[in-house]
Amino acid sequence: MTLSEAAAEAAPPAAPTGPPPPPGPSATADGGIDRLNAFDGLFLRAEHLNRIQDYARELALAVGAAGGPGVVEGYEVSVKDGTLRVGGGLAVSEQGRPLRSQRLVTLPLTGLEPGLDGFWWVEVAPDSRPYGDAPVQGSYCDDPCAGTGTTRHPYLAEGVRIRLAEGVERGLDNQLPASRRNFLASRVFGAERTEHSPWPYGPGRAHLPPSWAPPAASPGRSEAVRIAVLQRDPGSPDGWEVDTWTARRDRAAAPPQRYWQSRLGMRPWDAYTAQILQFQDQLAQVLGATPPPAADLGPLLEQLALIGEQRFLKSHTKEQLGAEVARLITGIGEGALVRPRAADGPYTLEQLGIAELPPAGYLPFTPEPEPEPEPDLEPEPDRSAAPGVAPNGIRALLGQQVDLRYCSCALADVAQAVEEARHRDRIRLDEPVGVDILLPVDDRGAPVGDWVAFVRRGRRHCDSPG
Repeated sequence: MTLSEAAAEAAPPAAPTGPPPPPGPSATADGGIDRLNAFDGLFLRAEHLNRIQDYARELALAVGAAGGPGVVEGYEVSVKDGTLRVGGGLAVSEQGRPLRSQRLVTLPLTGLEPGLDGFWWVEVAPDSRPYGDAPVQGSYCDDPCAGTGTTRHPYLAEGVRIRLAEGVERGLDNQLPASRRNFLASRVFGAERTEHSPWPYGPGRAHLPPSWAPPAASPGRSEAVRIAVLQRDPGSPDGWEVDTWTARRDRAAAPPQRYWQSRLGMRPWDAYTAQILQFQDQLAQVLGATPPPAADLGPLLEQLALIGEQRFLKSHTKEQLGAEVARLITGIGEGALVRPRAADGPYTLEQLGIAELPPAGYLPFTPEPEPEPEPDLEPEPDRSAAPGVAPNGIRALLGQQVDLRYCSCALADVAQAVEEARHRDRIRLDEPVGVDILLPVDDRGAPVGDWVAFVRRGRRHCDSPG
């Protein structure tokens, strides 16, 4: 083959000559997005200006809906003095409408009582109000007769409305007060996992689905975005308990991605992070609110009984009695006579009202001092734990049912393990579930912090053919 022949073979094919082929059959459909087709000589009226605004609005809603719903930033929810407080923020509804608030919104909760198994969703919904005054030109004779006046509101302020929508979860009232929050969160997360009928978890999981058609258009998109759950809690100072992450989902994925992840039995990223954050938030609150052990007043009562004896009173002068009382006060202040009573034992998460955990998360961790070996006995090393891990403290939190395994690893490996557990089932503490405890360590093998991670252990058994 000559060089010229090789160049001719490698050259792209020549463009076809002649007229282009006729287009194939086609059909049209309206999209509900209409714009003004302006032309010279058009008498511009209010309806035309409104059509221009409607066109821009519909375009923005379509783009917003394509990006998916959720909270973008802000919207922190709390209760203080019987009043619900919601900070400013930005969210996007399923309809694609941006919901932005630039100030704190308060809502009194006086007289609000739940129904049977009831609670409240805290929602942010769109709202608008007209304002301003402008004269109506050209209709001064007509308006007074119609009773509408000669001015109108020329502007609309678009904002948000914070509202409470009552929800019901069967069996909620049968739970102990400390367990209601975790019970409701577990039910909500369980319903979210089966939201789009994932076939691996449905009644037909034994067979592949016969249809893999794309999701149909959803005409009934919600105008509101949930940002928290509100429950009655007689044990709290305000009488209410706010749980943000049971309800809130941050904006993270487009609707098709969320749909197919759910359909295939996967867990969307925003749902996974919400489960971890819900657990961490509740854990921080229950550990911070654990009542301190009662005081041991035995030494103080002994001193008081001694001073009160007749023989003691007769054998001491007034100055000596004053000195004894002063010494008593000093002992109380220094904690020598009033000291904490020994705790009944470490609390488990179940005793704190947390019976179900996300597939992965983080726990507080304090290394236990190594016990002093007895003189004539060689201590048995605990080979099940990673260096520096206090297995008794972790076991005390998680209880006796879970099957624990201890591992030490780098920080990056902790992050990877937590991410890999994303699609696994939640951890029930009353079942023999395999759980790995991951201790992050530095290059010398020393713990890098006062926490450990936990992940539900994967179950994968592989055999080679033959």
